[in-house]
Amino acid sequence: MENRIPQAAQARIVGFAAYCGYELTRCGQDGVEARIQVQPHHLNYYGKVHGGLISTVMDATAGLTASFAEAEQRPAVTRSADIHYFLPVSGTTIYAQGHLIRAGKTMALVYVDVLDDAGTVCATGAFEYFYVDHR
Repeated sequence: MENRIPQAAQARIVGFAAYCGYELTRCGQDGVEARIQVQPHHLNYYGKVHGGLISTVMDATAGLTASFAEAEQRPAVTRSADIHYFLPVSGTTIYAQGHLIRAGKTMALVYVDVLDDAGTVCATGAFEYFYVDHR
C-alpha cells in the first residue's frame, strides 16, 4: 500500500470525522488505512468504544477508498452500509482498513475492517458508494 497521503484526501477530513479525531495513515488506489486515538468521550456506558464512532470511522474510510480507487479522484456518496460488530473495542487506538472490491461507472463496493490495538478484527462492513460524477 502506498504511504503517501494525497492532499485532496487529507482535505476531506472535515466535520464530524475531524471532530472525532479521524487520521489518515495511508491512502491510495490499493486502499485506505486510518486511526482514531480513543478519548473518554468516545466510550459508551460500558467503557468500550461507542458503536457510532466505529461506524463513523468505517464510513469515512470506505468513502475515501471509493473516491481514490482510480488515479483520478471521484466524488462518491454512501448508498448503503452493512456493518457487523464482532467484539467490543477497547484500547488506546482503533484502526480501519478499507479494501476496494469493485469500482464501476456509477458505483463502488468497499469492505472495511476495524481493528483494536492488538490487531484483532472487531468489526467489518460492506459499503456501496455512488459516484456522483456519473462517468
